[in-house]
Amino acid sequence: MNQEKQDASERFYSFFSSIKPPQPKSTSTEDEWLSHVSPHGEIEELAPNLWHVTGTLPSSTMVPREMIVYKLADGSLLIHSAIALNEAGMTKLESLGVPNILIVPNRIHRLDARVYKQRYPKLLVVCPAAAKPYVEQVVTVDGIAEEVLPAYGITYHEPAGIRPQELVYELPLSTGKALVFTDILFNLNKSYFEQNLPTGKFLFQWLGASAIGSSGFFGITGLGRQFFMSDRNTYRQWLEALADNIPDLQVISVAHGSPIVADCNYRLRQAAARLL
Repeated sequence: MNQEKQDASERFYSFFSSIKPPQPKSTSTEDEWLSHVSPHGEIEELAPNLWHVTGTLPSSTMVPREMIVYKLADGSLLIHSAIALNEAGMTKLESLGVPNILIVPNRIHRLDARVYKQRYPKLLVVCPAAAKPYVEQVVTVDGIAEEVLPAYGITYHEPAGIRPQELVYELPLSTGKALVFTDILFNLNKSYFEQNLPTGKFLFQWLGASAIGSSGFFGITGLGRQFFMSDRNTYRQWLEALADNIPDLQVISVAHGSPIVADCNYRLRQAAARLL
């Protein structure tokens, strides 16, 4: 990545990293938690022991976001890209298991990490090595994802052709595997926006997601190509290799957009083909 593009990427990251919730009414932990709660949906099952929830951000001009909840072999929970939920949502989350590990996936998706650590002091906060200096600006990092997660049966994949920022996590399921992406793939369609952010349809165009319609858009957005991607062909080949090497892929999750629960390998190849 040349210096000019790297500088532009830093400005892009700095802008989105600056998003903050409204000021709490007081300094109490309860009020601080409530200040982080934005409208969100229900916790929905994607596969046995795997759930997601869609939430909005403090700004109505931002694309909705996704949190993944995964039950580890010991019955405790791993949370990827935390979203502060209302009390009914948190009661539901806790009914699934005890929160044990929180993955802060990159320097942008750290908004609610600190209030989760306050709520669950024993929570193990981990992030990719590349993100650690930035995540630690808001919450103490207890471990590096590359070092901690393999002991829990989780495989991490370091994206090729992408500026170092995040990892992709391969989770074992009873029915196969799930892949958890963050910002290097989006899965956007009109129904997703109509359900979660009716006023945000213009974001399709702003994000550079083409071919919008009933079939939607699954791939790296125009902004992602500009600010995240360092080598187009290398990234395309890496996506193809994921599709080829995980034949029992049952779920693909992204941080922005609907989870994919059918034809996952084919959809990955489609995302790769967009880079031809």
